[in-house]
Amino acid sequence: MDLESFIANHWQLAYSFAAVLTLLVVVEFLRARRTNMMVNTTRAIHLINREHATIIDTRMADTFRQGHIIDAVAMTLPEIEQNSKKLEKFKNKPVILICNTDSESQKTAASLAKQGYNSYALMGGMRAWTEAGLPLVKN
Repeated sequence: MDLESFIANHWQLAYSFAAVLTLLVVVEFLRARRTNMMVNTTRAIHLINREHATIIDTRMADTFRQGHIIDAVAMTLPEIEQNSKKLEKFKNKPVILICNTDSESQKTAASLAKQGYNSYALMGGMRAWTEAGLPLVKN
């Protein structure tokens, strides 16, 4: 039995297989795209030192004061969504978003990328930064 006759005799199975395969490709594409927006601490340091990346810390103000990355800009997620003009000055260089773990900053980085920003989220968030023993500024 050749492929054409199999598809003719089992068209529902063939279409189901094609649909599952298409969904798998789409999911993998979206996952790969999201992963491209994530940077580890080493890559973040490279972006900061070599490409003058801006760090945007999306944590609450009291958490920010307890310890943040040098020269980080404190902006909560609602501020980022509402004040796109405040972000305009960062559009010509990389922007690294940081939250506690990376779940919130990942979505925001994707949203900013759609608006034309070169945006990333720090993989593991501030937890990864502190676990790596990297410096923090405390107010």
